[in-house]
Amino acid sequence: MNAYIIVEGDKTETIVYPKWLEILAPALTRVSDVFDMHENNYYLFSGGGIPSIYNHIANAIEDINNINAKGTAIIDFLIVCIDTEEESREYILGQIDKKLTERNIPLSSFNLVVFEQKVSMESWFLGNRRIFKSNPEDEALRRYISHFNVKENDPELMDNINPDEFSTKAQFHHSYLRKIFSEQHVRYSKRQPGEVCKKHYLDRLVERYNETGHIATFGRWYSFVMDNLR
Repeated sequence: MNAYIIVEGDKTETIVYPKWLEILAPALTRVSDVFDMHENNYYLFSGGGIPSIYNHIANAIEDINNINAKGTAIIDFLIVCIDTEEESREYILGQIDKKLTERNIPLSSFNLVVFEQKVSMESWFLGNRRIFKSNPEDEALRRYISHFNVKENDPELMDNINPDEFSTKAQFHHSYLRKIFSEQHVRYSKRQPGEVCKKHYLDRLVERYNETGHIATFGRWYSFVMDNLR
């Protein structure tokens, strides 16, 4: 089994997904060039954000069609991981279809699987209930919790606290996560996501999904990995 993975960002996702795959699918080996694939390999590439990721998806499909036609290796899945931010899964799928139609690129001999990160990957990270403090010292974090308690409610459903303060929901979710970590004297940044890469953190997200059905887009990605990439 081989997989070509495109992630939207060039920071968090390129660090976290390989670490999580090491934990969940240890037999899957990363290669640095898609043309080096043999068996049980994956290639991970950053799409460089919106809207450039849609061109990269089209380019990847062309590459996979060519590789599979030659028969030197068979790529089974093209996996796309992308933030919804203010959009929907339906919008994202529509944009992909539009790009493929514009460039007249067919899908053949592999499966395209799209995983939306609703609202962002930080929204998933907020699903860890064990790092949550109900009565934090930080005044801003207390205000965030009053707005939306992510321990009790699904982080993916959290609206922006104040559009004048944060221009997008994703920015607010990122700030909320950083405040939670700071309360635990742990540093988080997109370039150094740290704790979220570790097995104990991933286990807490799986636990949250299994027990509550929250962070459902994470659960869909996790279930796919367990069923198809191990």
